[in-house]
Amino acid sequence: MTEFSCDNPEEHCDLHACQLTATERNPEVDKMFENPRFACTNCGVKVHDAANVCRPKEL
Repeated sequence: MTEFSCDNPEEHCDLHACQLTATERNPEVDKMFENPRFACTNCGVKVHDAANVCRPKEL
C-alpha cells in the first residue's frame, strides 16, 4: 500500500468524496459535505462520514 492508497480498496468506488469532487454535484451528493467531521489525508476533502473518503482522519 502506498502513502496515497485507499484504506478500504474493496469498497472504494465512485461514491468516495475524493472522486465526487471532480464531478458535477447534486443536492444528494452535497449532503455528504455538510457538517464535516472527517478529512481525507490523500486529497483534503472534508465530509461528515468517514466511509466517504479513502483515508479518513477525524477533525
